[in-house]
Amino acid sequence: MSEQTNKKKKVGLVILLLIIAAAVAVIVLNPFANIKALNPASGAEVAGDDEKPAIAVSAAPVVRTTMQNYIRGNGNVVDPKALDVYPEVVGNLTYLEAKVGDRVEKDKVLAKIDPSRAGVVYKESEVKAPVSGTILAVNFAKGASVSPQAPLFRIGMLEALEVEMDIAERYVGSVQLGTRAVATFKAYPAREFVGEVTRLSPVLNPASRTLEIGISLEDPDLMIKSGMFPSVTILTDKLTDVLVISRSNVLYEGNKAYVYVVGNDSLAEKKYIQIGLVVDDDLEVVSGLKEGQMVISQGQTLLTNGTSVRIVE
Repeated sequence: MSEQTNKKKKVGLVILLLIIAAAVAVIVLNPFANIKALNPASGAEVAGDDEKPAIAVSAAPVVRTTMQNYIRGNGNVVDPKALDVYPEVVGNLTYLEAKVGDRVEKDKVLAKIDPSRAGVVYKESEVKAPVSGTILAVNFAKGASVSPQAPLFRIGMLEALEVEMDIAERYVGSVQLGTRAVATFKAYPAREFVGEVTRLSPVLNPASRTLEIGISLEDPDLMIKSGMFPSVTILTDKLTDVLVISRSNVLYEGNKAYVYVVGNDSLAEKKYIQIGLVVDDDLEVVSGLKEGQMVISQGQTLLTNGTSVRIVE
C-alpha cells in the first residue's frame, strides 16, 4: 500500500516539473514575437488604438442680425376721462335709475337718497350725472346705505380708451413717452393692435414697486371695449447689425463666459466672450468672436481646448 502511494507522488512531481519547464520555455523563447513581426498591419492597428477618437458635436455659425428687446405683461382697458359720482349725504338709496352701459345726458337724475333717520324726516337728495357719457360702473343696489365717502357710479366718455399697465421698477429706464407697444385680445386672436406709451405715472407704487403707464392703441373700427384685458408687448431696446449666438452655447468659468469654436484641423478652440443684450435664447456677442465662426452648440460640455471634434447634423 505504501509502495503504491510513493509511486503516485513521484508521478505527480514529474508532471509538476514538466509544467514549470514549459512555462520557462515560453517566457525565454517568446514564440509569438515572430507572429507580430510577420503581421505589421496588426501592429499599426494596435498603435492606432492609443489615439482618442473625435467627439461628435453640433455647431452653428455666428450671425449678424437685429435684436429687439421687449417687456411683456397684461393690461386693463380704461377710460382715462372717466368720472366717479358721489352722493352728497348719508342715507338709504331709495331710487336707482341707471345700469352699466346706459348712455346718460348731463343733469339726468340717476339716483335718490333718503337721509331721514329716527324722529327726523328730510327731503330726498338727488344724484345727477355731472357730464354726458356712459355708465361704466354701478357700485350699490337699491336699498343700500350710502355716504359721500364711496362713489355711486362711474361715468366714462369713451372717446379715447387707454390700456393701463404696471411695469417693474427695473424696466422704468427702458420706457419713455412714445415707446411702441403691441396688444392682443382674446376676443380678436388673429389681430394685433399697435400703439404707443402716452402716459407715465410720476411715482412708483410703494407696495408693489411698479410704475403705472398708459398706452393708446390704434382702433379705427372701435373694436376695443372698456374693461377688456389685453396681453401687451412693449418694444424697448433695438440693436441692429450685431453678432448673435444662441444663449445655450455659452459656458461659464467663474464670471467669465466662453464658447468652443471649431478651429483648424477640426480642433475645438476655447474663446472667451463679452456678452451684451440677451433676448430669449438670442445673445449679443460684444467681443471674442467673428461672423461666420462655427460655435459648438451641442457636446461642448465634453470638450477641452484642442479636443478633436467631428460636426454632425
